[in-house]
Amino acid sequence: MTRIFKNSIFLFFILLISCQNPNNSSAEIVVSDDNTSTKASYNNDIIGQYLRIKDALISSDVEKANIAADGLHEVLLNESKTNKNLNLKTGQLKEIAQNIIDADDIQIKRKSFFQLSEIIFEALQNKSISSKEESNLYLQFCPMAFNNSGGIWLSSEHDILNPYFGDMMLTCGVVRDTI
Repeated sequence: MTRIFKNSIFLFFILLISCQNPNNSSAEIVVSDDNTSTKASYNNDIIGQYLRIKDALISSDVEKANIAADGLHEVLLNESKTNKNLNLKTGQLKEIAQNIIDADDIQIKRKSFFQLSEIIFEALQNKSISSKEESNLYLQFCPMAFNNSGGIWLSSEHDILNPYFGDMMLTCGVVRDTI
């Protein structure tokens, strides 16, 4: 009986200590509107619309993701009329933007965003498009995305805010390159 009592007191003590001041816990991630809100300062170009989609997926906001994907679709329509750049996969980008708009499930939107990320990164590398953003773009990578297959995305911030997991694993990832 005393052994059970001692073990109970010990467990209570451990629980009491572990529950003290959760605001100081390094494992706690708080998603604030400041960190995940879509920025109005992005340019109205392919990269700017892409970054708007990323921000919407970080905050798991389906409506904002649809609006941003629609904006990307419009920019791509205008781009294909004015610029006959054969290196830019405009048709694929339009199709992926439409897939993001059409998908009801946030996970499907995120898979389409991954495809979008790969094509836009390739286009930046082969100079098919350039960024008009005033800061660097960062190639970021999450090894746990898509059942540990990994996934890349571009960000205008060096800090990791993961569009593939949102607030579930907001800071999962690393910066792989600066563009």
